[in-house]
Amino acid sequence: MTNYFNLTSLRRLAILYLTATLIACASTSKTPPEGGLPLPQLTEVISVPYARERAGKIDGVTVWQLPNAPGGERPDQCWLAVGSDAEGDIYISGHDHISNSMLYRMHQSDNTLRWVGDARTASQTANNWQVGESAEKFHTRPIAHNGRVYVATLDKSGMNTSYLSTRGFHWYGYDKVDNELLDLSASEQNGVGAAHLQIVTIQKDTKNNLLYGMSVPENKLLKYDVEQGITTVLGRPPAWNGYFYSNRFMWVDSRGRVYITGGSSRRQWNQDEPERVFNHVWYYDPLSGFGELPAFALQGANAIEVGQWDRTHKKLYSSDDQGNIYLFTDATASWTFLGRPDFSRSAKTWIFQLSADEKKIYIGRSDMGASRNAIYEYDIASGDSFELANMEELDKRASSEDFITGYDSWDSNGSFYIAAFSMNDNENVRMVAINPVRIKVAKGILPELVEVNAQAQADNIIVTRSGVAAQPLTLLYEVRAYNKDKHWVDSSYGELTFATHQKQIVVNSESIKRPNTHGLVTATLSLIGDGNVYVIGDNRQLLLAKL
Repeated sequence: MTNYFNLTSLRRLAILYLTATLIACASTSKTPPEGGLPLPQLTEVISVPYARERAGKIDGVTVWQLPNAPGGERPDQCWLAVGSDAEGDIYISGHDHISNSMLYRMHQSDNTLRWVGDARTASQTANNWQVGESAEKFHTRPIAHNGRVYVATLDKSGMNTSYLSTRGFHWYGYDKVDNELLDLSASEQNGVGAAHLQIVTIQKDTKNNLLYGMSVPENKLLKYDVEQGITTVLGRPPAWNGYFYSNRFMWVDSRGRVYITGGSSRRQWNQDEPERVFNHVWYYDPLSGFGELPAFALQGANAIEVGQWDRTHKKLYSSDDQGNIYLFTDATASWTFLGRPDFSRSAKTWIFQLSADEKKIYIGRSDMGASRNAIYEYDIASGDSFELANMEELDKRASSEDFITGYDSWDSNGSFYIAAFSMNDNENVRMVAINPVRIKVAKGILPELVEVNAQAQADNIIVTRSGVAAQPLTLLYEVRAYNKDKHWVDSSYGELTFATHQKQIVVNSESIKRPNTHGLVTATLSLIGDGNVYVIGDNRQLLLAKL
């Protein structure tokens, strides 16, 4: 009898395993992820198209290939459409540049890239998709805000009247709790954010719960009230006439002012726009309207393309597509030109990643022809730069692609993420994770891999680092505070310093500064990889005593 039940149990387990295997295999895209089908996960059946990671050519590089949408559309392009949320999950848009745009989420918990929605499916669900309508691109970097990740459509991007043939753009919001992509414009007039207009970039105003968008080619600024679900067309400065290149990055300061730029000196995009109008930054103020800032000088009439705030949101670093780097300081609303990396101006700068210690910018050389695309390291203090790695060194398959794009897309492990793709080649976008510290160790730029960990011991926090500890080391950390509903409300930031030869720091947990926002109950301390000289290990987060 015992043997019979053991055999029966084994048969049941075998059936369960086979069933899970078949479901897991069936849920992959029509084009299998690179590296073959993943092993089935018996704890979860992934019912949407997904892809597992594979290793690149060098330590610190991981690659995913975006799966097709359930409807079969191929995500073969990704224009500046990689971003991350506060937890370090990565969001990337893939689009076929013909009919549909898809959104994907890379869960750090299992390193799996999942399709989470597409424009057509979300709009059809909301009964807001017309016959013959299309959504060529989510050109916007996915913006995480209050539990949702926002994108908007760009259906016609030419600097001509083709956009007038469209109904208008749609706002979409991916609800992370419900795991659903929603067509937010379905409740707006005529089912669009604005008639005919198409959006090339978006930005958030966290304090006022607003989203801003910039249209192309008219360069009109729009405002979306998140709570009300209403879009308002704000217009553009009176001196901005005609069609011209729109900024791909704009920013909002702590006072709610929106900073905008336009124009391009590149022959392929220049529309004879007057340089005197576009060689400096302009703004929109909610109280006074549009204005210009001649003192915020640009290196020619070249719109800002990419950018990233520091971790305390006090300084913003940005660049045009020629690699000219600027610094905006929020407290003084001041502007400084810093320099540019040492590569050809013919290259396109579509990669821009600021290290957490605010010492390095990893900036891309793109559109140079397949393997000549590369990542450079730019030193902010000195202005020096060097080629950290070309795409051929990082990954053979990704190096065959013509373009690399992506800015401000770091996970919580100290890696940033970019897209590698070509146009209309029937080959899906590759998403590449790059850990600059591990690459520098692998290439001998750093002498050893330094890993930092933390653990609680009674009332103390013990922080350790690996290696010979021949140099001092500054460790970054964040304290996140939560309310009674376990919602993250506020953060504070700090540093711990290892002296030369010191491998352990003991800190009393009560000495760690917490945010002083009212109504906070608990807090966590998380180590931050600096993106420059050290990485963090598995023991990186601790629960602090109640506030």
